[in-house]
Order: sequence, then C-alpha cells, then structure tokens
Amino acid sequence: MPSSKLPERASLEYLKKLAKDRLREIRQTDPRSKLATAQLAVAREHGFSSWRALKADLEQRQTSNAALFLDASAKGDIAVLQGLLANDPGLARTSNDHKWTGLHAAAQHGHSEVVRLLLEHGADPNARESGDHTYALHWAAAQGHVGIARALLDAGGDVHGTGDDHELDVMGWATVFRTPGDNWRDMVSLLLLRGARHHIFSAIAVGDLDLIRKLVKENPKTLDRRMSRFEQAQTPLHFALSRNRYDILDLLIELGAGLEARDNNGQSVLSVAMLRGDRKAIRRLHAAGAKQPPGWEIAPKNRRRKPTGGPSFKASMAKMAHAIKKNVPMLSVPDVGQTLDWYTSIGFTELGRIEDDGVVNWGMVSFGRAELMLNLGGKSGQRDVSFWFYTDSIENLYQILKSRQLEAAEAALAGEPGDHEGIELVRDIYDPPYGGREFGIRDPNGYVLNFLQPANLSFLQFAHDNAGR
Repeated sequence: MPSSKLPERASLEYLKKLAKDRLREIRQTDPRSKLATAQLAVAREHGFSSWRALKADLEQRQTSNAALFLDASAKGDIAVLQGLLANDPGLARTSNDHKWTGLHAAAQHGHSEVVRLLLEHGADPNARESGDHTYALHWAAAQGHVGIARALLDAGGDVHGTGDDHELDVMGWATVFRTPGDNWRDMVSLLLLRGARHHIFSAIAVGDLDLIRKLVKENPKTLDRRMSRFEQAQTPLHFALSRNRYDILDLLIELGAGLEARDNNGQSVLSVAMLRGDRKAIRRLHAAGAKQPPGWEIAPKNRRRKPTGGPSFKASMAKMAHAIKKNVPMLSVPDVGQTLDWYTSIGFTELGRIEDDGVVNWGMVSFGRAELMLNLGGKSGQRDVSFWFYTDSIENLYQILKSRQLEAAEAALAGEPGDHEGIELVRDIYDPPYGGREFGIRDPNGYVLNFLQPANLSFLQFAHDNAGR
C-alpha cells in the first residue's frame, strides 16, 4: 500500500487542478506531453504508483467519511460532525445510495443542534431522499420536532412538500403519520403559519368536522380524493373508518361521499367494515344504502345463519390445525438489503430476495429449520411483525372465519349483542401477484396473522428447495 501524502482536505477537483498546473510546467520542456504524464507525476509525488490508485484511495476515504458523517448525524454526535465538517465542509450535502442525507437523519431523530450545524454548513433543506421522496421536514413533522421544523423552514424549506410518494405533503405527515403525543398540534400551527394548507385526510386525522365541511364546500371533488397506493388508495370514507371516527363517517355520508368506491384491494367501505366486524360502521353504512359486497350478503332476519360461535366454532377451527404446515414471522424493516446482509454475516442462509427499481423490498433467510421473512416498510425505532401460516386448505379456513363475521354482521343489523365479537379480517381472500391464495386476520393485540396457500413452484418454495445449492 502506498504511503499517502495527501492533505486532509484533498479533493478530486484539487488533484485535477494540480495535474493541470503540473502539465503546464512539463510542457515548458516537452510541448508534446499529455495530461496522463502530469497525472502520473502528481500521483507519484503523493506516494501512489498511478493516478488510478490515487483516485481510488481518495474515493475510499470520501466514502468512509460519508458513512461516519451519516452515522454521527443519526446519533446526534456533534463533536464527530464538527471534526468531519472542519476537514470537509462538503459532507453537509452528502447522502447514501438512497439519497438519505445527514439532515434527514438528524431531523428524524430529533437532533436539533445537529440540524442547525448542518444548515450552517450549507445542507439543503429541500433535498429529497429516494425512498419516500421526502424532505427532512417531512420526518420532523411526523415526529413532532417543532424546533427542527422551524429551523428547516427558516433555512428555506418548502412548507408544502408536495410530491412525496405517500401523496400527503408535509401537513399529512404531521397529522396522518404523527407519533403519539401532543406536539402535532404545535406542528400544525407552525405549518399553517408558514403557508401550508390542510387537505381532506389531514382534516380527518385531526378530527376537525368544521374544517372537513369547509374543504368540501370549497371543492366537492375532495370527497373523491384518494390516498396513495401505499395506503391502498383509500377514500376519505375508508380513512375515517380506519380511524374509528364514526362522527366523521356520518358527516362524509351526509356530504355525499361515494358509498361504493373501492380501494386498491377492491373493497368498498362496507366490505372493510364487515371484514373488521365493526358493528357501528355496518349499521351506519347499511342504513345509508351501501350495497352488500358479493359473497358477503347478510341474510334476512327470518333466515339467519346457524351460529358459529362458542364450542362449535372452536371445534371447527381445531379440526383445521392439521392443515397448517408451518409458521414464518415477517419483520418490517427500513432497509431489507442491509438487513439481509446482517443476517447472512452471522451465519443465516439467504433463501431469496425481490428487488424493484434497485431497491430490495422483500427477503427471506433461514437458520436451521427456522425461517424469517423481511419486508420493506418499517421505520427506524418502530417494531412491526406479522406471521404467515402456510396451509393446504385455505378455502376451508376462510369459510369458517367468514361465517363468524357474517353472523356478527347480522346480529349488528338486528340490534342484537350477539354471543361473540367478530374476528377482524385485515385482508379478504385474494390471489397475490407472487402466486397462491391468502387472507389475514388481526389478533386482539394488533398482530396480523396471514394464512397463505402457496401456488405450485411458488417463489418461496423454489427459494427454500434451492437454498444452499
């Protein structure tokens, strides 16, 4: 390895200029000299055998400094950042492969002193990362870091933030995606003061009925607005139901919201209410004239179905236990590729991965007979896990659980308490794009239990069967 004599703050631009200066000197004695000759001379003067070796060393140094910089930004290590920026002020604008900057990291984690330091060194408050296509301000808004949001806006940050992949703008991140606590109220006040505007989903998220009326009066088409594909293209009615805001559900119906609009899962609002076993919503939507979804028709009172609750239901489910072949947990993580690398580095076997536009959005590893799936979607500091039960009798399991939901819906419409509560289906049965057939339910703690019957030669089976070959 060469003994580098490069100065601490050397850059490729500095070295190129140095080589051009050296070329002028060399041409005083040899007019035919090429730039490559001058570059080689500069490289050797700094202890390298070639210009390529010098350039590679410099790039490796810059990559290492960038990694240290981003890590220190996330941790709020102001001393390390001050030292790095003193040697290379340009680091304030550096980012990783996903364009995630130090400003994003510091804003997300609430390091206000770091945010101010980076802004003083020229960090761009309107730089977008490529994952959700957000500014640092989106993350500060979602986390309720009011002081950081103010600093970003004072530095020229765009208060609207239109164009994020969730199509919610900064105001939506401050309300729809807000973390627990009361800081969101101060955040909303700040954003409004700086010129941001509410939309129908932020108005629903803050629970302001008068604001909802005002928005619809100004633009009746706001009732037809959709959330992004990441939120299954929910309508305002779907979103109000997801928040258990029956007062807003009533208001939207009164204002003329479309009862039959379907989300990206093909479900109307009544479909979702029936899947969830939400009696209050079922009664409201049925009274408003919502059509019963195909396959989920509720029988008239004189033709009520036989109850499925109690011992008979448990017995029916118990008979299906033999149809469950294995259970695989799935973790939602912010970086699937990085997580796969970590697991394989400690001895796990990678069974497969799926990429989209260069981003790994799904992966699977095994350790002995244990398997673990990884899904893109988790955010730093959050823990999200679901469970996948593999079965060869998906239709029978579905029909048993569906019958219980229909019984609960019938009891709700009849004004009867019922012998049991329904079992929330978070996803009706369907054929996923990767093959097979699946549906999911939610337990009382919020954990999702997915039931999957893989297609023949599905990706998962292929990956498992070929692991280690």
